[in-house]
Amino acid sequence: MSGEQRPRFSQLSTLNPQLTRLGCLPYLNVKPLVYPFEHGGLPEGWDMVYATPSTLAKMLADGRIDAAPVSSFACLADRHLAAAPGICISSDGPVKSVLALSKVEIGRVRSVALDTGSLTGAAMLKVILAEGYGLQPDYVSAEPCIDAMLSSCDAALVIGNPAMLYDKSGLHVLDLGEEWKKLTSLPAVFAVWAGPEDRLTPELVRELTAAREKGIQCVEQIAVEQSERLGLPFEVCKEYLTSVMRYDLGEKEIESLRVFGRKLREHGLIERQPEVRLAESAYPRERGIGIGG
Repeated sequence: MSGEQRPRFSQLSTLNPQLTRLGCLPYLNVKPLVYPFEHGGLPEGWDMVYATPSTLAKMLADGRIDAAPVSSFACLADRHLAAAPGICISSDGPVKSVLALSKVEIGRVRSVALDTGSLTGAAMLKVILAEGYGLQPDYVSAEPCIDAMLSSCDAALVIGNPAMLYDKSGLHVLDLGEEWKKLTSLPAVFAVWAGPEDRLTPELVRELTAAREKGIQCVEQIAVEQSERLGLPFEVCKEYLTSVMRYDLGEKEIESLRVFGRKLREHGLIERQPEVRLAESAYPRERGIGIGG
């Protein structure tokens, strides 16, 4: 990609335990949050690596990274994680990059292949199919090869860039952002910047917030670069980043996380009582915003 500077280290095996270590998703929707880091703005002594949502959650759990735009499911499920205030990846309606693609009408789906990289999308789809369609299909974890997923199951959960790039001709498409909005009247929050509470220092939160603000100002340039990289039209990338995706963790987004947490518990998808925790080190008065119940 022209003009892009990669973070200093990219191999997980080279991580230095004394560095501030960030994880990052390999998807278009995260680019406004990390654009300055990818273009020479990563602070000295910081490192950033790329992985899927499920892998980032594991890396946070075992201490290989300090913070990441991690699945909201992982943040709700892991009591040791707190979210950086004010930052998320969400949509208030169709998201276009978290989709269930089906060979049959949605009401006839009996089996679903779930991308092994997905946590929030997989859990949200189970809630949507159960509550919105009265379905309890068989779920099978699968590597994200869409053709193979659809050859073995009625439907496939597809996330990230592949969901935008795949030819959907002849398929029934269920957009999870749109379906969550129908079900709850709330935006769908797919990820939050999160990490162990003692590692989300004021310095780290300030850097993440500043990166988001700068990244949002550079959306047109991001769209140019990502259009070239992904082979998508510039206007598609720009519209996705400016009109589809949202990056502010506000009151509606926090309420949506509360609702998501309750539904995860009700459907047996999470064992502990979930809680939305905002980093105490950054905003001590907003620490531990409980899901309730």
